[in-house]
Amino acid sequence: MKTPEQVVQKQLEFYNAHDLEGFLSVFHNDAKVYNLSGGCELIMDGIEMLREKYGERLSTPNLHSEIEKRIVYGNTVIDHEIITMDGLEGTQRIAAIYEVIDGLIKTAWFVRE
Repeated sequence: MKTPEQVVQKQLEFYNAHDLEGFLSVFHNDAKVYNLSGGCELIMDGIEMLREKYGERLSTPNLHSEIEKRIVYGNTVIDHEIITMDGLEGTQRIAAIYEVIDGLIKTAWFVRE
């Protein structure tokens, strides 16, 4: 079984390759994604919602994320990411927190600048 860090790294590689099916393959079917900017808002619930939202996102030209810093603590991986893409002036910085259960991402939380 892959370590939590390996699972999250694979997710990043699929994201940067704009590979939606590969990207979804590292998430639980009932994965949840939260936005922590200004509260704790559930923004995606389940693999089909991830497919819809990330299908749009991964179709963005020149979308790329780089990890500035990564912290691994047990089954939790925290990444400080720098995202670039067409239509975005400069870069977007986010903190992404991933909970990995049974070799798949179960929950993700994002904090945006």
